[in-house]
Amino acid sequence: MQKLLLVSLMIFLTSAVYAQDDSGGTSPTSGELLIEITSSPFGRDVNNFSSSSSTTLLNFGQFRARYFLTETLVPRLGIWFSIDDNRDGMSTPDVTQTISQFMFTPGVEYHFINENGFTSYAALDIVISGRSVEQLSETDSDISGALPGSSDVSSIITQPNRSFSFDNRGFFGIGAMGAVGADYHFSSRFYMGAEIGFYFVTGKSSDVEIDGTLYQSGIKFFESGVKTSNSFRIGFKLL
Repeated sequence: MQKLLLVSLMIFLTSAVYAQDDSGGTSPTSGELLIEITSSPFGRDVNNFSSSSSTTLLNFGQFRARYFLTETLVPRLGIWFSIDDNRDGMSTPDVTQTISQFMFTPGVEYHFINENGFTSYAALDIVISGRSVEQLSETDSDISGALPGSSDVSSIITQPNRSFSFDNRGFFGIGAMGAVGADYHFSSRFYMGAEIGFYFVTGKSSDVEIDGTLYQSGIKFFESGVKTSNSFRIGFKLL
């Protein structure tokens, strides 16, 4: 619900800007700073950050800033982060689970067309992403680097080959994303667009520690796929 409210608020704010400036399609020029949010009905991607919710129309992707250095060359920076204590479904009051996640995507766009309010481009981003997790308990052992699922942490110590789901494990990864996209600038202040691409990320999962003692070392991973979390974009001119 919070994601849907965020998207609805952004649509309202950008519609208000558009209502004040209805001069028609206006292409961006050098020196302009644009701010946008990205979203998708397809759920998240890049290291399985979080699953789609059946109760939301769109899943939030990133906040993104774009600066038109020239009419063809546009540096950009995307940011996504999440901090969650006691995930939905936790029923044990003495247990606290903390999950912190982030993704930074500095990159650049090259615009092939920029006229009459329409722009099309190719983009290349660097991906820097990570997740940290821990579970603290008043009656059981503490664990960091992974979440134990439904098991008691103290019982895991006797299982040296314990397998943890990637969704429940911390990690740090770095990679790249390539994409193509297009925008239509309805006015000098408001635009909408779409983007699709491909990503790859490589990294290592976190070491798992129980009560501060190493239990299991991290494991290297590689992931790639179609990038969908930035499928739809809504933005406005900040400067």
